[in-house]
Amino acid sequence: MSHNSEHSVIISFLDSVCGHIRAKKLHHDIREELSVHLDELVEENLTNGMVEEDAVKLAVSRMGEPYQIGRQLDHTHRPRTDWLTLVLIVLLAGVGLLAMYALQSSGTGLARYINVFDFKIVHIGIGVVLMAILWVCDYQKIKKYSEYIFGLGVILLALGKLSNLSVNGKFGYFVFSSFTFYIPTISILLMIIGIAGIKPLKVQNWKASILLIAYRGILPLLLLMYLNAFTMSALYSLIFIFYLWITKRYAWQIITFVSSSMLMMLYVLISNNNMFTRVFGFLNQTDNPGGSDYMITHTLDAIRSAGLWGKGEIPATIRYPYSEGLLPSFIHYFGWVAGVTVILLILGFIIRIVIASTQIKEWYGKLIFASIGALFVLQFMWVIAMTLGYAPHVGISLPFISYGGNDQILQLAVMGLLLGIYRRRGMLPVQVS
Repeated sequence: MSHNSEHSVIISFLDSVCGHIRAKKLHHDIREELSVHLDELVEENLTNGMVEEDAVKLAVSRMGEPYQIGRQLDHTHRPRTDWLTLVLIVLLAGVGLLAMYALQSSGTGLARYINVFDFKIVHIGIGVVLMAILWVCDYQKIKKYSEYIFGLGVILLALGKLSNLSVNGKFGYFVFSSFTFYIPTISILLMIIGIAGIKPLKVQNWKASILLIAYRGILPLLLLMYLNAFTMSALYSLIFIFYLWITKRYAWQIITFVSSSMLMMLYVLISNNNMFTRVFGFLNQTDNPGGSDYMITHTLDAIRSAGLWGKGEIPATIRYPYSEGLLPSFIHYFGWVAGVTVILLILGFIIRIVIASTQIKEWYGKLIFASIGALFVLQFMWVIAMTLGYAPHVGISLPFISYGGNDQILQLAVMGLLLGIYRRRGMLPVQVS
């Protein structure tokens, strides 16, 4: 600011304007911008022969009423609700409730043991409460804890084998009362949020870059593989590559991680015959319909026989109709009209997430939004491709729709975080990485 900005009349004017603007973090930038305009007017008045006091007063009067300026700026930088994303989440969760109702009515799969519809309502209710809390909270306040948040995610993975519960050979399940938590899901979300708050690669030297890639990329992959969470390790790997791409300084930073992660995953696949046949079995979909091709064979049979309006039953040949087999079961039960509607809702959600991420300019929020959004997009796209026979069945479920258990709570909670980031997109100063 120039010395003109220190004049009591100008200070009073700026205080009055900012007093009507709720986005307090923008007050400094707004004062700077208004001061520039005032300086120009004051200098113009001084050039016309006016004394400084009169030049300042005239400049302030020409700016207009501080109340009107403040209200206009407050409207420009007001909190913004992403209603479209919120509606899409409600619709997807509604589809999930409909699917669980059909599954519970049929009494097949998990519904033989628990009331999946009732539990789905409970999980959605808890998730909505957490979503509302994170929606209104200022996400910027957790940035200073980024290192600790990431570290907590790593520690949880390291402790995953302490659980005596495993599902389909995967470790990391912890049971508290009636709630079961899958540690890899929690850890990945914590690590994604933690990574967003650290210094990006483009400002790191080569030694720090190697340490970052090793600690934040390769170590989590090793721990996830140690828990036999191969699907989650693949998802984290893709998200970390995405992070490297948008924060890189040199191409070797990406090449180092990609080559290391591919070698590790290839080693795991070669050493695990069951995993290898499951991952690549879909390439020859009719070779072994009773073995490695069972899932893809019966999934395609279920959706091909569904018809426009469905069969009104859950196909007995579909494994896990409440999770990875939900979409083909849903199509078979309700028909292709309902199935295409769900797929269009999913595509609408994906498009909305991509568009919303481009509208966030503040770097920290943008990185969290884009990374978590990419995690949801990958899961949605994989399940659709898996159902249509273009991807292997590897245990990925539909966010918001599948039974999910406590994953449903986490998904809604982090969507609250994303909605909160979008809500403040016009209330924060733009910061470059």
